[in-house]
Amino acid sequence: MRNSTLLLMLAVALALSACKKDDDATNNTATPSGLLGQAADKAKAEGAAAALPQPDASKPLSSYRKLGDNNADAMFLYQAVSSLPPDYEKLANGISKEFRDTSDSFRKQELLVALKPQMEQQIAQAKASPYGYITLKYNNNLEAYDFQRKGFPVFSFGENTQKEHLGDYSFGKTLNWVNRGQVAFAPVGDEAAARLIERMRTKDRYDNPPLLNVYFFAQSANLNSDEINAVVTRVQIIDKSGRVLAEYGPDGSVSATPEAAPESAPADAASIAADMLGG
Repeated sequence: MRNSTLLLMLAVALALSACKKDDDATNNTATPSGLLGQAADKAKAEGAAAALPQPDASKPLSSYRKLGDNNADAMFLYQAVSSLPPDYEKLANGISKEFRDTSDSFRKQELLVALKPQMEQQIAQAKASPYGYITLKYNNNLEAYDFQRKGFPVFSFGENTQKEHLGDYSFGKTLNWVNRGQVAFAPVGDEAAARLIERMRTKDRYDNPPLLNVYFFAQSANLNSDEINAVVTRVQIIDKSGRVLAEYGPDGSVSATPEAAPESAPADAASIAADMLGG
């Protein structure tokens, strides 16, 4: 009897040891932390971004469609880049006041039948060419001229700046500048142009501030927040008459993918190595 008990205890101990090894193996394949984890997250984000459709750099700016403040432009562009089937009643609510206001079910159905071909055409056009531009008419688009870098930091593309909204807040959509870091600085090497823009930015900021024409490619849709993820392809600094004072494109030396915030700042090579080794 005693021998049987010992054998049973030995079997349990061996089983527990095997379970521990399995747990250790599972832990060893877990997501890395620290610097390795940040590198893995960055690589994953860059891979996902590369898989998305990219803008055609040769597309002329004259072919970009100006988007207004109406709901239709925002809704059809969002529909074009999303993977969702069209909700024609929701689209009709956004673009037709008569459709929204009538409570007559038969009249609603008649309007929906009449509007549907127009809506399908608008969606098809947006899918065929998801390029557009808007004008940012703020009086604080630009910050003070940077003499070392020879240009203007662009406040409207700052990390903490509010996103642009197209249309009203019931049916409109938000533009999320996915490469805002690449266009957050406007190089203006020409001194005469820089002086004029700086004067407009300060002395004339309420009468004739520097405005921005922002050209973009609608790349995808964020289904959780009704956002259109837009890649900025070109930016023009203009005056209120529309005259182009300066123009620039994305800075390719700046990563379009936001860097992961470090968990800590290792003081030296030894601490970096220790962090990477998990010790």
